[in-house]
Amino acid sequence: MTVHDATKMGKLARERFSVALMSDTKWRKLFGAVEQLGRGHMIVKFIDVDEPRQMRFPPSLACPKAFMDMIEFGPVELRAIEWLELPIDLAPIVDPIGEFPLEPTGVGTRVIGYQP
Repeated sequence: MTVHDATKMGKLARERFSVALMSDTKWRKLFGAVEQLGRGHMIVKFIDVDEPRQMRFPPSLACPKAFMDMIEFGPVELRAIEWLELPIDLAPIVDPIGEFPLEPTGVGTRVIGYQP
């Protein structure tokens, strides 16, 4: 059985970043809003991994609130997401449900989880 340290990602985030822009609830709202896009891919940069990773979208949220279930890696803490990119303009989709830290890229939109 894998033992999970629920404080590890939070501690690492506080060490590396001064500002958290997304909470577990905001990540879940974002994923819920963009589910309408259907299946695709997203690029995710995790705080404990040097290189961004391409993953299938959308992740499953049928797990405890602080997690998303990724087919490639299993359950991952939402607070572990430094940023993610989707190949579309997210503003029209998420603006009606709240304010999100969005940054346009050459291929879509980056959602920023943390700032230095």
